[in-house]
Amino acid sequence: MPATPQRKDLIAEHLQSWRQIIQSATPWMDAIAAAQGVHPTDLIAASYLNDAGAATAGRLAEITGLTTGAMTACIDRLERAAFAKREADSQDRRKVVIKPGKLPKLSKELLAFRATTMKRAEEAFSDYTDSEIRRMTECMRKLAIIFEKEAHEFKKSHRKSLTLPRGGPPTLRGQRNQNARGSRK
Repeated sequence: MPATPQRKDLIAEHLQSWRQIIQSATPWMDAIAAAQGVHPTDLIAASYLNDAGAATAGRLAEITGLTTGAMTACIDRLERAAFAKREADSQDRRKVVIKPGKLPKLSKELLAFRATTMKRAEEAFSDYTDSEIRRMTECMRKLAIIFEKEAHEFKKSHRKSLTLPRGGPPTLRGQRNQNARGSRK
């Protein structure tokens, strides 16, 4: 379709609403993880394994954004909690795959909260036809693939220049984070 100014505005508005969902979902996931006594990244990794099945540690590191070293510690925690299990790859015994275990058992309070949240989310779709929902889902899947691929490429091309300064968000090496505590002027 031609990229008219109206279409560009619609797409920008749609992408902004997606960012708002992500911004809202992050504290929601943090709260669920805290209630379960696990780190949010561990919960994301366990959920990914539960949804997608076995994966290598490298794949889990890509999904979560962790380094391979940090992913090893995450997998250790997942194994201790029985959320995952390391197994030798049946095709190549030098490789290890991480298989899903059980997800954390949700308390009655969390189950009720989740049920209420899901009911409200379903209500958001009540004005749309099945066909429209299928198209939205198709679009969201395409966007997920695009953003995953772009994030991977960005990390790969900037791996050496990304740093995590104490007390602030990631910056490119050589730039100062003016918002971080103790930043030099």
